[in-house]
Amino acid sequence: MKHNTIIRKLLVYCKTSMLIHDPCTNRVDRYISLSMKRFAYLLLGFTTAFSNVYTDQKSPGIKEKAHPSISPQVRLSAWWIARHAENIAAIEAANDPKKGQKIELLMVGDSITHNFDKGGPGEEVWKKHFIPLNALNLGFGGDRTNHVLWRLNHLPKLKTPPKVASLMIGTNNICWGSDQPKQAADGVQVIAKKLNEMYPEMKILVLGVFPRRRTLDHPHRKEIIELNSYLPELLKEIPNVNYLDIGQKFLDANGFLSEEMMPDTTHPSKKGHEIWAESIMPTLKKLMES
Repeated sequence: MKHNTIIRKLLVYCKTSMLIHDPCTNRVDRYISLSMKRFAYLLLGFTTAFSNVYTDQKSPGIKEKAHPSISPQVRLSAWWIARHAENIAAIEAANDPKKGQKIELLMVGDSITHNFDKGGPGEEVWKKHFIPLNALNLGFGGDRTNHVLWRLNHLPKLKTPPKVASLMIGTNNICWGSDQPKQAADGVQVIAKKLNEMYPEMKILVLGVFPRRRTLDHPHRKEIIELNSYLPELLKEIPNVNYLDIGQKFLDANGFLSEEMMPDTTHPSKKGHEIWAESIMPTLKKLMES
């Protein structure tokens, strides 16, 4: 199928889905008014993904027999497309000297990072700690490592490289997901390599996946502990990468995860976001100043 035919069909899908199904209704009006050129630019990337959804040779570390965690994959959901377009627009604005905008910190992740956005439990924490650092929220609810890889492959490059990227991803690959902890850890490694490939001088702070479920003996908690155990070795040879595991900050002395910290046993509360920010801020600021 020719690219222009695919683009036309996807454009109809996106516009229809956004009008009818998009739960993020506060964004609809903004994106319906985007130019056809921007949608064509974004959707052209999808045609590339369709040719081989599970393999993308532009990602470092991809082997011939790649497993899903390290294989870039698009998500055909209207809100996801719209959010990706929003990030493209933010980078375009930062690249325009007339607009005077900066992006110096990339916050990369899933719904846990997404929750720093407006209306989320971390909104006030974001305003206090991350807006002053000129941060861009690249957290998408439900994303796995393979989705993050696709997004990074289809972002325009910042003319002025960011100073730091913070990465926390992998919980959706395991637990309720279909990947093994080592596979998810491989995905984290490939994303770190990709970030270094995009901006070789940028510092990268990789966080251990946050604990889930109330007790240490829960299978999900055990999978996360196993995933994190692989990361120091997998990341040590990647330039400018620092690893930090702050998971214990959310737990009591017995390893119990309270409702006060994570009401649903997965996503931090406002207090959890405050602990997160306070735990990484000294390292972040040090990396941004170095």
